[in-house]
Amino acid sequence: MLLTEIEARHKLREFALNTSRIKLSKHARERMSERCISLQQVICCFEHGDITEGPYLDTHGDCMLNVKVRTAGEYITAVVVIKSEDDGDFSIVVTTFKE
Repeated sequence: MLLTEIEARHKLREFALNTSRIKLSKHARERMSERCISLQQVICCFEHGDITEGPYLDTHGDCMLNVKVRTAGEYITAVVVIKSEDDGDFSIVVTTFKE
């Protein structure tokens, strides 16, 4: 399911309001720890971030995008996959990094 940039931004804002719809991959948790990025900073990406790459379809047919925000004086980027399932949409943070 490929979303437009406007649709993807709307989904990100919805996920920020219902954080149970934001999942972190093991890789993302490891990079967050390694790079001193908090969950709150990742949620800030969803709430206020700009889409800098994508949305595009990944190899599994899911919508993938990069979201960047300035938070706590740093630029944080989250690579996010938006998945659709019968019980609703959710997101997976694939990785995070600082610029």
